[in-house]
Amino acid sequence: MTPDVRSWCPPATDVALGAGLGALCLAGTAMAATPADRPWWPGGALLVAAAALVLAWRRRAPLVVLALTLAAVAPYYWLAYPDGPASLMVAVAMYTVATRLSWPRSVGVGVLLFVAWVGLERVIDDRPVASAPEHVMWIVVTVAIGVAVGGLRRAQTAALEQAEEQASRRVEQERLRLAREVHDVVSHSLAMIAVQAGVGAHVADRRPDQAVTALLEIKQASGAALAELRNVLGVLRDAGEGDAPRLERLDEVVRVAGLAGVEVEVRGSAGRPGPAVDGVAFRIVREAVTNAVRHARRARRVVVDLSHDAREVRLRVADDGGSAGELIPGNGLRGLAEHATALGGRSSVVSGPDGVVVEARLPVTP
Repeated sequence: MTPDVRSWCPPATDVALGAGLGALCLAGTAMAATPADRPWWPGGALLVAAAALVLAWRRRAPLVVLALTLAAVAPYYWLAYPDGPASLMVAVAMYTVATRLSWPRSVGVGVLLFVAWVGLERVIDDRPVASAPEHVMWIVVTVAIGVAVGGLRRAQTAALEQAEEQASRRVEQERLRLAREVHDVVSHSLAMIAVQAGVGAHVADRRPDQAVTALLEIKQASGAALAELRNVLGVLRDAGEGDAPRLERLDEVVRVAGLAGVEVEVRGSAGRPGPAVDGVAFRIVREAVTNAVRHARRARRVVVDLSHDAREVRLRVADDGGSAGELIPGNGLRGLAEHATALGGRSSVVSGPDGVVVEARLPVTP
């Protein structure tokens, strides 16, 4: 595989930084030079230029750049060129390393830098170690600043990633919520329309008036389904609540189930819960009644018990279709359980001796 050469091209900002530091060091050296000093041109200038050139890759390979910068700047001083600001380039390379590594590793690299600089200085030039405190000071300051800046950058990056993750999670949760609501609307409406169409087809030749009633109910159910779908999808356009499902619309569920031969009795009251709780409560009752109509073939009666107190709304929907054995909730009931959980409540479905029982407890205000 051919390596990507562009990935090793230095950023323009680092090229400009290296060029600027190189020019600054050369200008400072020229100003600090005296006739008694060793001529800095061209040997000293080439060492300074080499260190400046290497700095352009400081963010690509910080440790390598630090080593190469030291290899160019240290001989500049050991060869007794004018005492200019060339050491500033080593400080920049050390700062870059400290911003990229953890503080223990940065301290370790700083110690190695001090040992290399002062140790080789002693070996090559046999200088006294009087300059050691000065080297320690600028290395400590450089490492401290680099570690602080690096820690701040990492904290900002982590906070940004966490915010992006939370935003992505919220988007996914909203997508799942919309998918569940669309499923609730479509499955309930199609089930009721199918039941009404069956009734109409069964009595069309004997009771035309009842067939007409079934067709009108189909029209009304399909219209209500379309309105609710528009409301659900309107969330994507910041639409208002419009005709959002509420428990006050349970009479529609009662009427449609009655056409299928299932009597629905609503007992009690849920009080006045918040809109979100009201909508979820309605969907739970509707899904439970729809399942009784579709799957409990012997069901002739469904009882919906509503109650509430200052803290929660309680729902219980029971049919008389007989024991259903082991229940495996489908997407509808699973979605309703997720709705309840999202509000801080809970819902369950069990098979009793008389039929299926759906229960839910929802907080009055989520």
